[in-house]
Amino acid sequence: MPNEVSRHVIDLVNALLAEGCDMWSVGRGYCIGEPTQEPMATNVKAILKKFGPRDHLMEEISGYLRRIGRAIAQPI
Repeated sequence: MPNEVSRHVIDLVNALLAEGCDMWSVGRGYCIGEPTQEPMATNVKAILKKFGPRDHLMEEISGYLRRIGRAIAQPI
């Protein structure tokens, strides 16, 4: 897990949460429950398109979600 979180990732996560996404860190990855109601659904799609590919940032996004208390514990 990266120790530092880029401003870009923080801004992305905060923007998605503000639009009603249900985001959680799960292990080293994360999941996003996107809203289906308008205009939030369209806004989320625009945010994700503007941000671009994020597969390479999976652990960084997951780490930030954990830092802000949005983590799902996995049984060991």
